[in-house]
Amino acid sequence: MKITKIEVVYPSYKASLRTWRPNLWQIITRVHTDNSKIFGYGTGGGGLASVNVIKGHLSDLVINKNIESIEDIKTIFEELYKESIPYGRGGIASMAISSIDLAIWDAYSKYYETPIKNLIEENTKNHISKIKTYATGNDVEVYNKLGFINYKLSVRSSDNFKKDTETLVKEISRIRNKFQNTQNIMLDSYMSWDIEYTIKMSKRLSDLDIYWFEDVSTPDQMLNSKSFLDKLNGIFLAGGEHDLNYENFSIMKNNNTYNFWQPDITWCGGISALLKIILISSGKYPIILHRGGEPWGLPLIQSGKVENLAEIHSPYDKKISMEQWNNNSVMNFDEGILELNNYLGFGAEPKERIFNE
Repeated sequence: MKITKIEVVYPSYKASLRTWRPNLWQIITRVHTDNSKIFGYGTGGGGLASVNVIKGHLSDLVINKNIESIEDIKTIFEELYKESIPYGRGGIASMAISSIDLAIWDAYSKYYETPIKNLIEENTKNHISKIKTYATGNDVEVYNKLGFINYKLSVRSSDNFKKDTETLVKEISRIRNKFQNTQNIMLDSYMSWDIEYTIKMSKRLSDLDIYWFEDVSTPDQMLNSKSFLDKLNGIFLAGGEHDLNYENFSIMKNNNTYNFWQPDITWCGGISALLKIILISSGKYPIILHRGGEPWGLPLIQSGKVENLAEIHSPYDKKISMEQWNNNSVMNFDEGILELNNYLGFGAEPKERIFNE
């Protein structure tokens, strides 16, 4: 397979996007191959800044590359990472690389007619057919009607511990009383807690059967602090979505920072980076992909190389529809279990006219 051309766009989004997202949300990359009927599609964050990184630099490093094995894809990732070091080692550069890497994996799967889950794990006995899920967001009534039984709530701090705890106790109790099939509840504070606040909160919520706290503080504070996992009163700690350099996971491992690692495949460098993170963990730390229920995370879960738990942000139908993509990966969803169609690539293509066609 030869890559002959790269296109990248930042589509307009109708869905409400807050803070940094309106200008820096997910891009769509398309790679052309020497088979005029086969394209590869990928996504990554960074908005127009990421588009400029690809058009201004990274695309020149990929066009005319011949790819005959997944090792060739990994080699391209290594080159993109190295060449972007002066302005990268994470952030926008990593988001841009993610979209290219995923587009190449998508094209390679279609070109050589091999599902991505098989490219990642050849032994089909290790493959997962029924994928467990959880819904992220606070509209639990909608998610429960769709069939979800696990929920991750957004719980940003108001800097008033008494108020925050009262609110959480009330809401979690309400959910468990009203939706009695509820299994796990997780809390994502989006870096609005610190370590001391997290420990205090674990004491206050210890009898509410919380599965994990997530994203409790900044990556820098977490990576430079001593482990406090044994101080959380039986509640697990999860994080890693904002660690966009795969080497950060080596620091996490050395410092025993989290119980669960949560890299985002569309931000940290794509599948090629995820495979490095899997090697770093070597089975010691469970990897639960951030936004793993999107098409780009599902083949990793299917392969059995990461935990069988797929996060789905703000779902509104059983097809797990997406604003800018035709998601053809889902065959069935019921009682929190996702079953997938058989397909090549990621089973998703951009909606019409994304590339002005």
